[in-house]
Amino acid sequence: MKSERDTFDDIYKNRQRLGDRYRLDNPGNRFNLERLRMVIGAFLSKVDADPGRIKVLDLGCGGMFWADELIRLGITRDKCFGADILHWRMREGHEQGRDIQAINASAAALPIRSGTFDLICQFTLMTSVPDAELRARIIDEMQSILKPGGYFLWYDFRYNNPANRHTRAIGRADLRRLFPGWNIDLRSVTLVPQLARKTPEFLIPLLKFLYRFPMLRTHYVALIGPKG
Repeated sequence: MKSERDTFDDIYKNRQRLGDRYRLDNPGNRFNLERLRMVIGAFLSKVDADPGRIKVLDLGCGGMFWADELIRLGITRDKCFGADILHWRMREGHEQGRDIQAINASAAALPIRSGTFDLICQFTLMTSVPDAELRARIIDEMQSILKPGGYFLWYDFRYNNPANRHTRAIGRADLRRLFPGWNIDLRSVTLVPQLARKTPEFLIPLLKFLYRFPMLRTHYVALIGPKG
């Protein structure tokens, strides 16, 4: 049986081979990222009117793309941290110039004091955890290191992707089960990537039209918290 580290190593090396799909010189990818940025920016303002005061952990930070995006949206660099089980992914992020403080650790066993962070983020990590017991342990660990009154920022697949056997969708009802008693502000985002990334720049108005239909948005972004 593979270890947790080996499982994630397989998943993310496979994603790395598909890296060209996610390039931001692609008009459709940029379109989706811009809309996601707007929602995340609004959510950060709900956590604190001054995002610079928020202490953040990006769980499963990988190459620290999203941690860097959070800094662009107002998080202070010295309050932005990452954690990932795969050291090579964090090393690649540092080599690309993303100067983010990060630790090499499992999301289910973080060497972090309880009540440390105002906001804990996960971007497409949890759908890569098909094992229900491990998923529950990660959620417990996230709640342990969150400050009282803190929040989670969640971005992940709402539909299964038949082309990606490594992921398992997490829907609205799943989130309610994972976070019982928590307030959940949930938005559907990300126009079907396979469609968006094939759309040339001059057809961006078509993407804007299609984005109006929630059934064509493949991910959820949620602000979860505070509890109670």
